[in-house]
Amino acid sequence: MSDVVLSIAIPTFNRAAWLQLCLTQLLPQLAAVGNDVEVTVYDNASPDHTQEVVQSFIAQGFPLGYFRNAENIGSDRNIAQCFNLAKGHYVLILGDDDVLLDGALQKILALLGTGDYGAVFVNAYGYNFDFLKEQPTQFFAGKKVYRDANEFIKKCFVRATFISFLIINKSSCKDLDANKFVGTSLVQTYLFYEAAFSRPECVYVNEYLLAAKRIERKDYDVIGILCGQYNRVLEAFLDRGLSPVTVSAINRKLLWLFLPFHLQLLRASDTPENRVAEVYAELHGRYYREPLFWLCCMPILKFPARLARLWGYGWIILGRLINGEVGRLWVALRGKISRNGAGT
Repeated sequence: MSDVVLSIAIPTFNRAAWLQLCLTQLLPQLAAVGNDVEVTVYDNASPDHTQEVVQSFIAQGFPLGYFRNAENIGSDRNIAQCFNLAKGHYVLILGDDDVLLDGALQKILALLGTGDYGAVFVNAYGYNFDFLKEQPTQFFAGKKVYRDANEFIKKCFVRATFISFLIINKSSCKDLDANKFVGTSLVQTYLFYEAAFSRPECVYVNEYLLAAKRIERKDYDVIGILCGQYNRVLEAFLDRGLSPVTVSAINRKLLWLFLPFHLQLLRASDTPENRVAEVYAELHGRYYREPLFWLCCMPILKFPARLARLWGYGWIILGRLINGEVGRLWVALRGKISRNGAGT
């Protein structure tokens, strides 16, 4: 049996510069944790200089594993491979453009040593360009152990789709082949929920230990995946003990906290009107019975562009305040003011 406590598996494709930042921040932290952690890069046949980046770290003496696929096997299958080949008791599948903050790895290992948890959620903040300059002030930090999987899943919310936030107890899912979730676009979320229901305790870490690169929306259907596909995950676990009440609570929170931000971005961009109409039809079909859809989302998609953006900003600010994310709100407003000033 492996003595590795935590496997950090990094699936990557054609993003050598971001991977270099990820590894530059991560690998020096291994010196403080010894052999308890293994780090492996799973290269999905990248045509750029990803291989050279990895080899440069290996040449410096860092204990870094490297697995290169002979051909691009797709994102889902590469993520599934990360889980299946990991040797650790726990697995963190880390996005190639995300970074662990200084000291984060020691904090994570210390937490994992306090119990045998099914799943651990690690909080993070989003960044666009510089993860240090964009780090928000966090006024309250800590952790909470959940003994009710429904309450834990509700707390994690849609962020359980964000791959780098999730630490999965592999030993509790040792007979599970992650390939069964290929094609869902959310392999990591299925694995996370499987683990959450496999042990009596899970942990939510309310401390920024990660900086997550914000999604490049040009090749990622945010609305389709994080509403449509994510709801399919929720529905799949109804027979495992997930409550319909929990599913309803998550969807209501999606409507007032999560969707306004992404819908406002949609209207602020050069998205064709037919695509906006498609998004409206998709959301209307799922949420037309929910008053929050008509209050929070419909106006952003149907109002004239300027008014729609103002409505969206209003809900974004209100949502951040209600959710206690004052630090993130301030960083976002400061960044917008700075960008506007630079453009004048």
